Amino acid sequence: MATDREAVVWTRMSMRPAKMGRIYLTGSECRFTYAEDFLKTGLPGLGVVYPPGIIQRTTIVRQRTEFFDLLPPLQSLVPPRSERNFQRQLILGYLADKGIVPAQGFDADWAILMNAGHGGIGHLDVFENDNAAMDWYRFPQKQDLRAVTDEFGFTLKEFLTWFSVDSDVLIQLIGPSPSVGGAIPKLLVSIPKSGWDGRIGLPIRDGVGGLIDAILKFEQTATYPGIIELEALALDLHEEAGFEVPRRWQTEINGIPTLVIERFDRDVAGTPVFTETLYSVMASGDRRITNHYSTSYDAIGRAIESSPIDLVREKKEANLHLLKRLLYALATGNGDLHLENMSVINRDGTLSFSPVYDPTPMRAYSIHNMLTVMPFGGYGEVHLKEALLRFAANLGFKQKKLTDLIEEVLSVTSSYPARIKALKKLPGANKKNLIKIVSAMKTDLGEIK
Repeated sequence: MATDREAVVWTRMSMRPAKMGRIYLTGSECRFTYAEDFLKTGLPGLGVVYPPGIIQRTTIVRQRTEFFDLLPPLQSLVPPRSERNFQRQLILGYLADKGIVPAQGFDADWAILMNAGHGGIGHLDVFENDNAAMDWYRFPQKQDLRAVTDEFGFTLKEFLTWFSVDSDVLIQLIGPSPSVGGAIPKLLVSIPKSGWDGRIGLPIRDGVGGLIDAILKFEQTATYPGIIELEALALDLHEEAGFEVPRRWQTEINGIPTLVIERFDRDVAGTPVFTETLYSVMASGDRRITNHYSTSYDAIGRAIESSPIDLVREKKEANLHLLKRLLYALATGNGDLHLENMSVINRDGTLSFSPVYDPTPMRAYSIHNMLTVMPFGGYGEVHLKEALLRFAANLGFKQKKLTDLIEEVLSVTSSYPARIKALKKLPGANKKNLIKIVSAMKTDLGEIK
């Protein structure tokens, strides 16, 4: 990197935009300092591990590595470097349309951050400078809802100018059917507060009555046929199990199976709520964590219990949540419960686990057929029963609590195989595979007494 770089972080957590601080990047370090005025607000800051009340004006310094050029909460705003990542390719196409073609690697990351590091998931907005921030926040925003029609691919042009306001978007990247390979394509939109009715608008930048922010997730049928109805079923099951789950609507847009999910990182007025993935939290506190699965569930429990900065307020409740999430992941065939699929949220000054999201039973697809993406209780060295007993004990729970939870899980999921069989879009081979997996797991869990 030839020169140092600077940028600013803003937030709308107080409804009105506020400058949180400044990023300064050298060839070897990422540095961040809170703005003095922000410290007076009492708002949560960059991330759980960087509380403004403790950090104050001390500059946070982190050495850059091949895994993190930026502090983890900021790195999370940049889509991974993959040609198969829909969001990354979409933004790079948008930049190319503006005549910006950065070199691969960090040059591209920085360009993405400066042009699309605001208005996304979470409470952080990154800009090149304060003027760019103020221009973006005060730009008049149309909040008209439009019905989704066959012209949807072309009206996406307006929605994608959420990134900026002064240039067209390369719609050829999407066409009428968003289907770029890789991560499930997602678009941020607003919908009526009453729920999905086939109309969408731009995401909310300021308080707007009658609207809520939502995520549209499009199925890539060629790669993951039936994944939308499978995710919807998994969300239903978790809600039936007593987990908090966002409102959602299963639909089709121009023949594309789509899941519309209300965003929990926004309140009823559309104001951002402090949220942070466990990947960002854990990587901020432990530099040995280099990807979203390079730890264990046991390590999450240890962090909840022993971190010098509270990750959650109610630790026992959080450990119970973690244990139940793993049990339901096992019982439903979700081997993909990694650090990016769990988050913490700050509501009224209280940190806790966020509502459940992305609990899709990925073991239905043979390329993702693994018991779990992260270890627990020494599983692999010991059998499942012993691993679960160890994991529960590491979280502070006795065997009786574990067996009671397993009984509950088996009860809630008792109709799960039949519900899988009734799915309309999931191919027969995938149904058969998933039913076989969860049936075997039911037997294994039932043997834990």
